[in-house]
Amino acid sequence: MIIFDFDQTLVDTSPVEHLRQAKRWREVNGRLSTLQAYPGVGDLLNFIHSRGVSIAIVTGSPNMIPINAAKLHGWPVKVCVGPHQVNFRGKPAPDGLLYAMRKCEAIPENTYHVGDQANDTLASRAAGVVSVGSTWGSLDAKSLQESEPDYLFNEVADLHEFFRQVL
Repeated sequence: MIIFDFDQTLVDTSPVEHLRQAKRWREVNGRLSTLQAYPGVGDLLNFIHSRGVSIAIVTGSPNMIPINAAKLHGWPVKVCVGPHQVNFRGKPAPDGLLYAMRKCEAIPENTYHVGDQANDTLASRAAGVVSVGSTWGSLDAKSLQESEPDYLFNEVADLHEFFRQVL
């Protein structure tokens, strides 16, 4: 199983960060079609899916945001987890990752978690999964690097190549 963070990992949500901070989720949702997925994300997700690997998104945004983004882009995402599914315990708590793994019947040893923040690395460790840092959209790449994820990638294409080798 591969679990992705949403904001700044799959989609550049920086243009709506002020709306996210204000928890104006309907407005964020209404602007999804104007937000850009990072180049290569669709190909990466389709490749993972073609290998029979479950894909989930665990985010601090309500799950309607990644659900609607996945529909918009045609991404083969099996589970989207937001704060409401895990009693508002966000990362670095592992609750969202553990919930996604239960939904997909995955085990930690075969699960990767890709995210752009140090809290993603901490959540990965707490859940016992492989942590993968993604700097391509990170708003604080230094803290991400200092969190020492198991793997760190600067480009979606490099992550894609990594998964070609391990899946």
